[in-house]
Amino acid sequence: MPKRKAKQTDRKPVAEPAEIAPLQLRFQTVISRFRQTEFVVLLLLWMFATALNLTKAYHIDDTGHLEIAQWIIREPWRPMSGQINWSGNTEPIHVLNQPHLYFYLLAGWGALWGFGEVPMHLLQSFFTLACIILTYRIAKIIVPSGALLPTALLMLSPAFVVGQNLMLDVPLLSLWLAFFYVLIAPQFKSETRRFVLTGFFAGCACLIKYSSLPLALLMLLYLIIKRHFRLLWTVSIPAMMLILWSCWNYLDYGSVHMLGRRPIPFSWNELVQMSVSWLICLGAILPYSLIYFRCNSELRAKIFSSSVKWLVVILTAMFFAALHLHKLDVSRTEKIFLLLFFTNGIAIGLTLLWCVLGGWVQTCSQQQQALLLLSLWVAAGGSFTVLYAPFMATRHVLLVIVPISLLLARFVDPPSLAWRSAILLLTASLSLVLGVSDWTWANFYREKAVAIRRELPATANVYFTGHWGWQWYAKQNGMKQLEALNPQLEIGDYLVYPVAMDNQTVKNIPTDRQLTLQKIYTEPFSLLTFFSTRDRARFYASDTETAPWIISFNAIPPIVVFQVTPKR
Repeated sequence: MPKRKAKQTDRKPVAEPAEIAPLQLRFQTVISRFRQTEFVVLLLLWMFATALNLTKAYHIDDTGHLEIAQWIIREPWRPMSGQINWSGNTEPIHVLNQPHLYFYLLAGWGALWGFGEVPMHLLQSFFTLACIILTYRIAKIIVPSGALLPTALLMLSPAFVVGQNLMLDVPLLSLWLAFFYVLIAPQFKSETRRFVLTGFFAGCACLIKYSSLPLALLMLLYLIIKRHFRLLWTVSIPAMMLILWSCWNYLDYGSVHMLGRRPIPFSWNELVQMSVSWLICLGAILPYSLIYFRCNSELRAKIFSSSVKWLVVILTAMFFAALHLHKLDVSRTEKIFLLLFFTNGIAIGLTLLWCVLGGWVQTCSQQQQALLLLSLWVAAGGSFTVLYAPFMATRHVLLVIVPISLLLARFVDPPSLAWRSAILLLTASLSLVLGVSDWTWANFYREKAVAIRRELPATANVYFTGHWGWQWYAKQNGMKQLEALNPQLEIGDYLVYPVAMDNQTVKNIPTDRQLTLQKIYTEPFSLLTFFSTRDRARFYASDTETAPWIISFNAIPPIVVFQVTPKR
């Protein structure tokens, strides 16, 4: 009995806190569960994006990146001196556009774990996770009470989910996000440390893609606006990183890589074309834009009525259709998608302008600083792409959809639960169908490379044309890459030609030989590829005549096998 009484008295102190402060404990429990829910959602976003990319065949620019990485393993101190055939003929690596920081990372990872799809895509998934976390942290500053929704919508965007591959753009986005998060985050006590970090992230971004040069200019402009003149020296951090890289280039192959980029001729017509293409890409990858097509109730009365905005957008789209679409020699379906995407892009742009300009004065000083940085982000990223990109693509717009969506989310009324569920489902569904279609298209070349080489004579010389992911798998299966200006074709050899791909032009074949058709490898139409990203690689390079994605009943373009025979 005494032992039981002692146990009863021992239980009382455990119950006292609940009796003293039950409301406080309940509040803490709710907060804890909410944070756990947010963590689970972010984890699910990462798993969704990673699952679609993990076993995907190498695709588009992946092969070029992998071949550079393999060269770096052999010659780590001479990264630009290797040879690569990426435009029809073998050329030095330094003729390509990108610096090598990301390729060194691929080389190190590949040396440890091999160059298989799963380990290499796992490396990419780390950058995917970094993008998700950093976007959420920035969203918590801009829209503290509703950060999860814009984060989920952004990370479910087709430009982010479908375009991962082993491309540079997701790693580059993670560095841009880190750059702006460090600038926006309020918890930095040392301004020196803040700008040293931003300078480092800007330098790393520039060493992945030179299109990140605006970050250094933004850093300089922001320091001047904030009157941090004593910290102007931090801008020298990305500058010194580029100078060191340029000195390395000179020691490697006798020139400066960044200064040797091919100049892009400027014309007003080209500027208009690129601007329109930019809006088309923006409209194609933000299917949830209708949620942002209205300012909050306080701003609505101060700017324009919704009816006026709709009228402006519709008239602009009609004007675009009247001047441009009827001249195009493309299908009616293509025209419809171009019109829809352009209209959506115009709607997003106008709403962004109205909301930001009208709502600026209603924000607190701390958020004004964040909004200023996001606005500079959009202006710098968008203008640099339009002015200097050789072509437009959804991945080029990816860099600015984070600030665009966060700026819009700051000035809209919170949607209802039903509306949130609907737009999340729409965005995830679009990314899923486009992701599956792109996965199927890439896998076609992986499978056919194996089948073609297996069915041809083992002792025969088999040459191939074409780049992208196909180049990797053709080489892995023992085929030899054709040189466009010096074809090595002898009588009895085979030539494998994938249709509708970035191909070498077959020239200079001796007059006593001809190409005789042997077999055509096809893939029948499937609902898996109904939402198409493939025709002319539209998702990875589009313009005013090519929508980034479309619905299509066409099968994947075939692969044709020829044999070199004597000419009759």
